[in-house]
Order: sequence, then C-alpha cells, then structure tokens
Amino acid sequence: MLVFIIPVKSQRVSGSWNQFSNLFERTLKSISNQTSSNFKIIVACHEKPETKFEHPSIEYIHVDFDPPSLATAEKSKHDGLKEEDKSKKILAGINHSEHYNPDYLMVVDADDCISNKIVEFVDKHKGSNTNGWYFKKGYVYREGDRFISLNKENFNTLCGTCIIIKPGLIKKIFKNVPHLLFVHKTTSFEGNIELLRFPFPGAIYSMANGENHFMSNDKIKSLNSGSIFSLKTIKGIFRKLGKYRIKPLSRNLKSEFGIYELKNS
Repeated sequence: MLVFIIPVKSQRVSGSWNQFSNLFERTLKSISNQTSSNFKIIVACHEKPETKFEHPSIEYIHVDFDPPSLATAEKSKHDGLKEEDKSKKILAGINHSEHYNPDYLMVVDADDCISNKIVEFVDKHKGSNTNGWYFKKGYVYREGDRFISLNKENFNTLCGTCIIIKPGLIKKIFKNVPHLLFVHKTTSFEGNIELLRFPFPGAIYSMANGENHFMSNDKIKSLNSGSIFSLKTIKGIFRKLGKYRIKPLSRNLKSEFGIYELKNS
C-alpha cells in the first residue's frame, strides 16, 4: 500500500482560505483518481479546508500544536516558520501512517496534482528491494495558463511533491537548519542507499496560485525582472530551454493529473 500525506496550512496563515480550499480539493481529486485503489490519504491539519469532496481512502488528523505566529515574527522568518509547521505536520502524518503498515509513503503538497498511474506503478514494484523513487521529471503550471512546462532535469529540487519512499527512510529526510525542514531534494542516504529516478513525470507543481509562498506572483515577477537584452537574462533563457519543454495543457494531461482551471475566488 502507498500512503499519501498532505500537510495543510492553517486558515490563520492563508491569504484566501476559499482559494486554498479550492486548490486542496483539486489535489484530493487528483490523488483519488488513481488507477489502483491500494492507497490511503492522510491529511494533517489544524482546520479541515472547506471541501465537499469525499473518498473512503481519505482520513483527516488534527495536530495539537499551534499554527505559526507570523504577526509577531520578523518577516524574514516567515518562510522558515511556515516550513517548520509543514514539516511537523508531515511527521504527524508519518506517525499516523503506521496504522496502515504501508509499503511506501509519499508527501503531496496541498496545491499540487499527481499522475493517476503512481499507485499502479508502486504496486508492480513493491516486491523489489527498491528504497523509493524521486521525480526527476515533472510539470510546472502557472494557474490559468493554456500551456504547461515539463521540467526534464531537476523537478525534485523545485517541488515538494517528488518522493516515494520506504517508511523506514523517510524521517532521515528531515533536517534542523535552523528550523525543522523536510528536505525534499534528498535522493541518497548513508550506507550507499539511493532513490531511483521515477520513470515518468509524476506531478504538476502549481505556481502563482495565491497560496504558494515560494512561487507567488511577486516572486515570479522578481525572478523575471531586468532587461530582456541583458547577458544575465539571455543566459537564463538558454538554461531554462535546456531543462523545460513547453506543451499545451492537453485533454490527456488533464485526465491523467486531474488538473483543471480554478474559478476566481
């Protein structure tokens, strides 16, 4: 069995709880659309998002620690506090997953979508000695666009929805640097333990959706600021072309990943 763990931010730190709830509901639908039913979904949260979607494999657990206090913290520390909150919820989900004796665990960010072929793939390979997989390939989607970009080289360094791993290894991904952090780009461990590359794109990373604090609209604008004729910009364009392939957001992709355009909130 594969257990998915979704850490959910608190309403207190959400820019728009309605928008976040819509993103979360799309994520739930995406995960639940698997071609195999051999999975569970554990949602770790302070408050359950506003969704009417239900599925027998979904279980909500409510954490007993306080949400991050952003109002009293320096702005430079906000990202760290949010990541620590997220990491603590992932740990709560990991501990709860022991009830199901899973073969593998996968963390899914609450605004991303995943391929509906993941559980079927894991079912076919769970009898091997594989410690897990990481998503070298995955899609990057800016909300509202008609196109989507395939990252072919380092998707796991960008998106937290990128690792399928044995339960006995997952806690080794966490670091204190200086706050608790789930280091999702991890692919190797002591003892020559390596995660394998997943053979097909496994997830869609949602950007500029209003609730992603690392890839917000302002962050994207800042990354693309400057003259389009500068040497730095030209070099950046060529680097991006080597890693990405832009393609239409086709009906097949929508079906496989359960991605759809959200209504304006």
